[in-house]
Amino acid sequence: MNIKEKIKNRINAISDPRLLDEILKAVELEYEIEHVNELSELEKKAIDNGISDAEAGNLYSNAEASQLVKKWLKK
Repeated sequence: MNIKEKIKNRINAISDPRLLDEILKAVELEYEIEHVNELSELEKKAIDNGISDAEAGNLYSNAEASQLVKKWLKK
């Protein structure tokens, strides 16, 4: 019996819903960590646009960015 089969058998024997919920959270977290490097095409394009802006000198200082955020949050 391989490790996955052992885990499946142990999980199938668990009746405590709280424990099952915690196991599910751990498995979902592991999946998210594994797939964190997957970006959509839209995200890749946004990153490329940001890099292009930075290379062209279209930047804000930290203070300017803070002021913009404050302004946007008031809307």
